[in-house]
Amino acid sequence: MVDVDYHQIAYLFAVAAGLVSSGAIGSLWMLAVDEAPDLRQFEEPDLLTPLRALVLVFSAPTSLIVNSFWYLIDRPWLGVLMLLLGLAWSFVQGVFIMSQVFGVT
Repeated sequence: MVDVDYHQIAYLFAVAAGLVSSGAIGSLWMLAVDEAPDLRQFEEPDLLTPLRALVLVFSAPTSLIVNSFWYLIDRPWLGVLMLLLGLAWSFVQGVFIMSQVFGVT
């Protein structure tokens, strides 16, 4: 039987909070302006460019993880790297949300 410590549950909760917030931000941006958050938005700068950059930073973990599944078939090393980067980014984002928004330390 696996002995699960409360630290491991807190790590998983931080990753989940980061992924959920990342997906929610990307979906809200898509509903608001009818374009997906990606790097092609910066080809022609306008007044929304700083807001687009902020949305891209906070919605990147979901994009990385979803795209990593496509690369796992063709280029496994790149897919694993993207998956690990997306999980690490969502962990950091989840820790930020839990500590700053909810006051969990």
